[in-house]
Amino acid sequence: MGKDENSEDVRDVIQEEQARGKSRRPVDRGQERKLRKLAKNALRAIQNKDARAFTEELRRAGVRENSPEWKRAWAAFYGAP
Repeated sequence: MGKDENSEDVRDVIQEEQARGKSRRPVDRGQERKLRKLAKNALRAIQNKDARAFTEELRRAGVRENSPEWKRAWAAFYGAP
C-alpha cells in the first residue's frame, strides 16, 4: 500500500465515524473516492487548459454531451482564469 492509499483509507474511516448517527442512508465510500478523483483530475485539466483531458473526465463522470451539465462544465472551463 502506498502513502496515498493509506491516507484515503484513514480519511474514509474518519468520515464514516463522523457520519455515524447523522443519516440512515448507507454511504458508498468507493463512489465518494471515485468522485473525489474525478474532481481532482478535472480541476487539473482546467488549470492546464487541457480540453481533451477535461472531455475525458466529463465522460468518466457520466456527463452526456450537449446536456445542461455538459454545457455548464464547458462554461466553467472557458471562464476559468
